[in-house]
Amino acid sequence: MSNDERPPASASREADARELFPLDQMSPDEYAARHAHQWDCFSFDDYRYSDPMLDAWIQRLGDILFRRPGAPSLDDLRLRYLTREERGAIEPFS
Repeated sequence: MSNDERPPASASREADARELFPLDQMSPDEYAARHAHQWDCFSFDDYRYSDPMLDAWIQRLGDILFRRPGAPSLDDLRLRYLTREERGAIEPFS
């Protein structure tokens, strides 16, 4: 969905996104590597956020989670960001 097609996020959704996602501590790539297995559904990327940095971060995460063209695979990201032990701990949930 293009930027123009996504409705603006409500103030509460934007606040939830800021609380949930560690924008200043972790890239969306690393977040996906570490936490994708914890998301059964994800709709944050259906909305447009007033902060361009937040919007880009969430869109990148959505691209990864939904395996959109050009996004890296979770397997590649997990190899890059996680130790063997960390990968082993999340394998049963992937």
